[in-house]
Amino acid sequence: MKRSPLITIVIVLQFLLGLLLAGFTVYLLVLTRSPETLAEPESADTIRGLLIGAGVLGVPGVITLVSAFGLWKRRFWGWVLAFATDVGILAAFVYSMTDENNLDGEMVALTVACVVPLVLLMVPVVRRYYWNSAASITLGPAGSSGVSS
Repeated sequence: MKRSPLITIVIVLQFLLGLLLAGFTVYLLVLTRSPETLAEPESADTIRGLLIGAGVLGVPGVITLVSAFGLWKRRFWGWVLAFATDVGILAAFVYSMTDENNLDGEMVALTVACVVPLVLLMVPVVRRYYWNSAASITLGPAGSSGVSS
């Protein structure tokens, strides 16, 4: 089955989201070793906070990259993993905006940017592409499950 351009866009967006999260993680880890951070009077607390932030962004980043690989290989688990990770990332951003009562433009833009891959995953063409791949693997050729009656 030929891949639709929309499917390719979904895969690329998922990959870029994973790279963005991984890039932020690397940036936070670099900040833990910067001379400015180490020179602060409360550097231990700052470094601990940066490491927590790196973990919070790094784990979803790796999972998002794995889901992009699954999407590229047309695996149903890739779609499920991408959907679950995108929902989790979106929930974290929405919680962050509402918890701190801080609606700055950058946070809103980042949250809206995280909605785009999630919405594209739910477009019927994309959803059917991955859900039909799961059905063809489960049922096998010609819709037989391999179980004799």
